[in-house]
Amino acid sequence: MASAGRSSIRVFRSLRHKKYALFWSSDLIASLGHFVQEVALYWLAYEITGSAIALGILGFAEAAPRLLLGAVGGVLVDRYDRLRLLTGIQFLCCLPIFGLVFIYFAGMLQFWHIVALEALLAIIRSMNPTAGQSILRDLVPEEELMSAVSLYSIGFNFARIVGPSIGGVLILWIGVGGCLVFYGVCLLISAVEFLGIRLRSSAPAGVEGHFLQEFTEGLRYIRATPMIFASIIAAYVISIFVGTYTRFLAVFAKDVLHVGPEGMGLLMAAPGVGAVLSLIVLGALEEKWSRKALLWFSAKATPLLLMLFCLSRKLWLSVLLLGLFGGIQIIFRTVSRLIIQVEAPRELLGRVMSLFLMDQGMRSLGSMVMGAFVAGFGAALGLIATSLVSMALTAITFWRLLRAPKRVT
Repeated sequence: MASAGRSSIRVFRSLRHKKYALFWSSDLIASLGHFVQEVALYWLAYEITGSAIALGILGFAEAAPRLLLGAVGGVLVDRYDRLRLLTGIQFLCCLPIFGLVFIYFAGMLQFWHIVALEALLAIIRSMNPTAGQSILRDLVPEEELMSAVSLYSIGFNFARIVGPSIGGVLILWIGVGGCLVFYGVCLLISAVEFLGIRLRSSAPAGVEGHFLQEFTEGLRYIRATPMIFASIIAAYVISIFVGTYTRFLAVFAKDVLHVGPEGMGLLMAAPGVGAVLSLIVLGALEEKWSRKALLWFSAKATPLLLMLFCLSRKLWLSVLLLGLFGGIQIIFRTVSRLIIQVEAPRELLGRVMSLFLMDQGMRSLGSMVMGAFVAGFGAALGLIATSLVSMALTAITFWRLLRAPKRVT
């Protein structure tokens, strides 16, 4: 208990460093604005079209650039100054947002405007996660990287929990247009905060290689580094066969647990709460477990907890299992990112990180895979089946690349 308490304090120690504090608060503000905007935008799209298919099109416009351009962004992040890239991205993101604001208040807004501007915003933001993850090493000492990575994830998950709630309230108070303005202002504040960070130039000197050659160089490094290779493959597998479970929670709430919107809200919130709590105690776990053991355990426990959730018929147990699921899932991603931060050479960090973060784009494929299983076997059996596939594939991956994990000490 004392160790967990010390860990909860230690995870915030990175904020002692002014550069990291500015970066973290900037990312938190932008993330809150993003989730507010997301709620408002989907509400507006459905209000205009009245079509669930339209919401799927909008989701695809947001996700596809991340999958298609993520690897390209990694090469750019390794070529140029990462801090300048992040600052420029925040300012450029303001253009489609304030363009949407102008069209909305001018009374000319149509659904295709929303899709086009959201796609443009997604293209601009496609490099943002890679650049943000890659700059952490420059903001804190190496011995505090775990705290920095964990706190970065805590901020995002906090925004994911709180942002949609704020968005729902703001739609009532200031309307959809006001929510879009809110996001634009958040982006401007975020960009100004980046201007306050001072680093030695992080651009590699004299990078003039061919784009494809640089990308291939990153792939070769990953193939030659078993721990990173296993992390990336496991991340893709989990995203495809487990990651989009939230799309089916309404089925569990209504048909399995027989609860209303309040119960659905608890199910949706539980993984985020579990993620934040697990990150606070992650430092204590790292003191007792090796990173390899944490990676192996979390990759196996994530689908196992989803299987147990599918078997539950009690709301309180389902909420508890989803909380544990969210906690274990974020431990896997945090440990994976830390392994990449520590092991990858600085000149390849952007490319390696971008390939890992493409797991988020894999969720578009995961939606189709999990949807097919649910359609064929029903929600509970379908997700149990995909979870079993995930466990089998990650087991094969770790056995082939890492062999048997060392005993936890």
